[in-house]
Amino acid sequence: MFQSSTSHAAKQSEDVGEALSRAGTLIADLNTLDQDQNTDTEQLTHNWSLRPVALNDCFLRGAFKSLLEQSAGLPVEQQLVAYDACDSLEVRAPLGFFRKRLDARRNTKPKKANDQLLVCTPFDPNSFNFSKIKNPRERVLKLQLQSGRYEILSNKFPLFANHMLLVAEELVPQQMTMMHLMAMTELLLACSMSAYFNSWCASASVNHFHCHLIDELPPVTEFPLVNGPIVKGVRCMQPLGFPGFCYVFDSSQLGVVDEVVRAMQADNQPHNILITPRRSKIYIFPKPLQRPERSFELYPETVGGPELIGSFTVYRQEDYEALTPETAMELCRINTAPLPSRMLRVGGKIGVDDGALHHAVTHNKLKSVPSSRSVDFFPGVVALRA
Repeated sequence: MFQSSTSHAAKQSEDVGEALSRAGTLIADLNTLDQDQNTDTEQLTHNWSLRPVALNDCFLRGAFKSLLEQSAGLPVEQQLVAYDACDSLEVRAPLGFFRKRLDARRNTKPKKANDQLLVCTPFDPNSFNFSKIKNPRERVLKLQLQSGRYEILSNKFPLFANHMLLVAEELVPQQMTMMHLMAMTELLLACSMSAYFNSWCASASVNHFHCHLIDELPPVTEFPLVNGPIVKGVRCMQPLGFPGFCYVFDSSQLGVVDEVVRAMQADNQPHNILITPRRSKIYIFPKPLQRPERSFELYPETVGGPELIGSFTVYRQEDYEALTPETAMELCRINTAPLPSRMLRVGGKIGVDDGALHHAVTHNKLKSVPSSRSVDFFPGVVALRA
């Protein structure tokens, strides 16, 4: 009996010692993340959401700066980050509620394929995916999040400040799922970055799950949020004054967001998503089933996540000068569309919530678009009441 008690006490002592050792390691990891890009990128960070926001911000910004400095002076094909999108060479100006940018350096990015037909295109291991990256320094951080393992990668051709990528380690297609939504909100809970997602057929160029991390609250978040339509029995919000269709949910409503995303996928409806940091809001931009030809008459690039969240980038001076606030408003109108009608029920009963569907969320009279750039359909100018 005595020997058994002694053994049990010794075992307890060992367990306590091991726990204290783990606690010390956790505390050290909570307070430091080595910004030296020569560190072992295979090491997983398990406690991202426990770390102070300021510390995570410092790490991400420092990592981008370090990659940019390492790339300076190298040939383009060897660069990890080709340029800083917000340096002195960037030309930008307000574009009504949005902004326009002139940055010819972005034009060196390889063009995406034009053969995208299905939002839910299966993953193709023979095509490029992020597991095929050859330079390990492109992997900024490996994360073990609650819903799986992800990596933060450098982005060679940034559009925004400290623009990087969050990529699933698992080889899965560019399709939003509940697990990915959980991962994005967990990541953004502990930093000041926003994240946007382009579905396949909505400006994504790699069919391996990824979203874009950007160091700002983009212009669309400056629109005040007001009551929007009822979606799956839940009242969503909409940005007051945004000229197209946009449905905004709280991060506590991930279940509804997941249902909405799956409905768009089932209908082969392309879509873009924005998630804001910390007390997250999720902005969903459904798109037309077919890309409007008119869009290319007004703007030389595909209208995707960057544009719908408020930033229009062109590469030629003549295109930059041609962009007007009226152009941006029309581009947002014709490149967004209602959610699938079965999502828009009044209190979950039979019938489409036409008041929510066909009325934009603004009391303000929008400036008219010149007839040469107008469209027949416009989602209205009346705000919904709660």
